[in-house]
Amino acid sequence: MRRCRQSSVYSPGGCGCGLLLLPVIAVSIGVMFVLAGLATAALVLFITAIGVTIWLYRSREQRRADGKTNVGWIAFLVIAYLLSISYLAFFILLLVSTFTGESVTVG
Repeated sequence: MRRCRQSSVYSPGGCGCGLLLLPVIAVSIGVMFVLAGLATAALVLFITAIGVTIWLYRSREQRRADGKTNVGWIAFLVIAYLLSISYLAFFILLLVSTFTGESVTVG
């Protein structure tokens, strides 16, 4: 009777734990990219709002002479500042808590 020798496959951790964590790692990397995209969008929105504010300030006399109102631009600026500042504050607090290891609370 002849026995076949079975070869064993070993993972670096000695068990399949590393392989079981791969989906969790992939999801966390995806979440990281989503949060980085939101932070980038908030920063771009904030810079755009500053640019629009400067443009409105510099062209205020010409707009008054033309009889144009700034109601739409003001509404855009209020929404843009509120969204961008709240997102940027969230990401700054997230970065602080990440690098210090302590939870940061507001209020």
